[in-house]
Amino acid sequence: MSLQTPSQSPSVSFAPDAPGYVLDPYPALAELRTKAPLYYWPEGRAWLLSRYEDATAVLRDARRFSPNRDEWEFAAIAGSAALIPELAELNKGGLFALSGSDHARVRKLVSPALTPRAIERLRPELQAVVDDILNDLAGRDTLNVVKDISDRIPPRVIGSMLKIPKGRETLFQRFTEAAIKSFLPGLLRPEEVPSLREDVREGIALVRETIEDRRRNPLPDDILTTLIQTEEQGDRLNTSELLSLVAALIVGGFETTVHLIGFTVYNVLKRPELLTQVKAEPELLKGVIEEVLRFDNFGKLGIARYALEDVELGGVTIKKGQMVLVLLNSALRDESVFPKADVFDVRRNTNASIAFGHGMHFCLGASLARLEVQIAVETLLKRFPALRLVKEPSFGPHPVIRKMESLEVQLNQQ
Repeated sequence: MSLQTPSQSPSVSFAPDAPGYVLDPYPALAELRTKAPLYYWPEGRAWLLSRYEDATAVLRDARRFSPNRDEWEFAAIAGSAALIPELAELNKGGLFALSGSDHARVRKLVSPALTPRAIERLRPELQAVVDDILNDLAGRDTLNVVKDISDRIPPRVIGSMLKIPKGRETLFQRFTEAAIKSFLPGLLRPEEVPSLREDVREGIALVRETIEDRRRNPLPDDILTTLIQTEEQGDRLNTSELLSLVAALIVGGFETTVHLIGFTVYNVLKRPELLTQVKAEPELLKGVIEEVLRFDNFGKLGIARYALEDVELGGVTIKKGQMVLVLLNSALRDESVFPKADVFDVRRNTNASIAFGHGMHFCLGASLARLEVQIAVETLLKRFPALRLVKEPSFGPHPVIRKMESLEVQLNQQ
């Protein structure tokens, strides 16, 4: 008997670039979960997995599904190696690209530097970065949360964590901006490429110098020193692996933190009762962040995996080499796991959340992102108690996320 494929259902379609999808993708995702939970999307040449059970099954199955693919399927981000070969070379050794024993080895060496306890020790540094950024905004009446606050936090935090030498912070800032832009070369203008490539070269040289200096002069409670000194049965990270990890921190940590700050501020400010609760009970903010990750996830196309062999899943056959897109934003609204999933509930039990992935590729930077967002939003609400929305957020083009470009807020009482 031949297997029925969801793509044979004429009543289902998937159009992430359709008007309105970025603002509210959830009706379309609910239709997928109900009518075609495993749906072949011809335009993206990928299987879409929209239910929680299937999502977790694929993410934890490292034997049959891999994050690696020599040629990324999305045309919008193809050709990065040709545009910025230095950065592409770095990414080959990063946790995003590694699998199997290589991934397990590097992850084991990296984990001690990124545990929740290790990240909590960074709280004073993170608080100082946020305070400094908000100090610059004290005289403003309105601001764009994305451009004025959240875009500025991750590069400053990573620079502070690595203790980039005084006087070279601007160079590191240019490197981080170039690395982030280069990750999506389909959105670049050709005239931008030469200067970006130069910033990447200079940034790699700066990070390499910093690593070598830290080898000679280790510092206490320093994340780079921890990464350099961590040893597992005589094995340590080499300089190339350390450089790749810094690049992964920059690229992986930027979009997550930037958008989680924006989406959290938006979801709090549009709920006056919640805003009052958070001001009175700041600890509630942790639950708010987890519920934002679940209820209003900024993902657009989810996590990519490639079948290493023919796999039968949910009544369809995924052929060896085919791409699977795990739609986290849909899985996190699955009623079978999250009762009343379409209700925003900050006291919900989110232990089953897969917002930061699942299995061996669970995001090691999750604790850092959570702490950055918590400090940023809590400090913003304390500093500007009359904070309110001016208008709904606007979104820009991006192949894989719901990219919030503007979130305009009023700082002071009018």
